[in-house]
Amino acid sequence: MMRFSLFSKVSFTVTDPIALIESYCIQSNFYANYDSVPIEKRQVNNIGARIKENLLPKCKAIVEKTKGLELFKFSSRPPEGLDKFLNPDLTSDADKRRYIEEFNENAVKGLLGYGIGLSKVAKVFHTFYPEIVPIIDNPLQKLYRKEINSEWRAGKPEIFVDYYDNLQGYGNLENVNEIFKELSKRNLTLTKLRIFDVLWWSYLKAKKLGEKQKITWNLIRW
Repeated sequence: MMRFSLFSKVSFTVTDPIALIESYCIQSNFYANYDSVPIEKRQVNNIGARIKENLLPKCKAIVEKTKGLELFKFSSRPPEGLDKFLNPDLTSDADKRRYIEEFNENAVKGLLGYGIGLSKVAKVFHTFYPEIVPIIDNPLQKLYRKEINSEWRAGKPEIFVDYYDNLQGYGNLENVNEIFKELSKRNLTLTKLRIFDVLWWSYLKAKKLGEKQKITWNLIRW
């Protein structure tokens, strides 16, 4: 049993996180290999971003233009890059903020300018940098506005800053690291960010259905 936090104000318990993640991978090989496609073969639509065909060349241009950003240098395999980025002794809060703002200004806003929503923007860059760029899907954005920052809008960096701070604290990273080690023994190649993505998405989905249909879930509790 493990306890996780979302943006410091929301917490939930997963009674068996390994079983929960394995259930995703059993459904489809898509999930088991979500982040393991060789970089030269990665394409945005492989991870479900569903970008319109006419926008793919523009996505590629932005990806190429921004590949030198400091944040992306933490996208390393094996995935010690994320741990280094989140470790305040190795990356100061000021530097971390600067890297996130640079990423937001050049990469995120670059694609938002083409009318692509933030959830798809995050998936585009997660495709190419799965160890360091998180998925910020619509349910997470909704929760963030409701519980943390009602004035936040896509194009502002605060959701990324708070996402990384949340992952760093409250025991989240320690739990994710433990899950990652166990999954690696089973040859499941999900990144740490993808593991956390499965956990928080499952919580939000379970809570929504539980409240609507009066279902008590065994794997997810809050």
